Amino acid sequence: MKKLDLSSEQQDLLDNLYQAVLAGDEGKCKSIALSAYEQGIAPLEIIDSCLTPALREVGEAFNRLDIFLPEMLVCAEAMQSAVKVLEPYFDTKSQDKKCVIILGTVKGDIHDIGKNIFRVLLEVNGYQVIDIGRDIAPTVFIDEAINKNAAIIAMSGLLSTSLSMMRDTIQLMIDDGVRDQFRVIIGGGPTSHTFAEKIGADGYADTAYEGVQLCDKLLEI
Repeated sequence: MKKLDLSSEQQDLLDNLYQAVLAGDEGKCKSIALSAYEQGIAPLEIIDSCLTPALREVGEAFNRLDIFLPEMLVCAEAMQSAVKVLEPYFDTKSQDKKCVIILGTVKGDIHDIGKNIFRVLLEVNGYQVIDIGRDIAPTVFIDEAINKNAAIIAMSGLLSTSLSMMRDTIQLMIDDGVRDQFRVIIGGGPTSHTFAEKIGADGYADTAYEGVQLCDKLLEI
């Protein structure tokens, strides 16, 4: 978990919230998240320094088969409940929408907690996000981007099998002659900067917060 310049009481709250996510305790996640905000920790800092790393640890445990899908989903839902508590307190930076972003989890993957958090952060930073859901085929990403005049296609995935779907989506864009019309970014457990470069994506983000910064950079905002 990332360390911030916090009081011991604030740090204890984040430590406890981290453990509550790992335990899948939705009630504690809600109450501790609210207490952390009331103690002066910004919602985005709570998400970036505590909730996102906790979810990453859960995902890594799942990939190692230390936990299984039901346990992972319980932890993810607990984490998302904390985000929902914090949503009303986000500082919306702009009322003017910057551009349209098509966001979805790729075909064969039904995990969407990280995607949902990314959507929230994009929206509070002024982006118009069209969340097309999970288990999304390459053709759907492309068709939606064209129909909605999107600037960015953002693909998420937690499973290793998601990698081939991300690659295939970009290849289909090339085959259809539309690759240059969109920026394409990827994120999720098995992805990396190296993989993004390998498949010809425009960028990769390790966290939802970094994803927003990446979109700003790609659009030179």
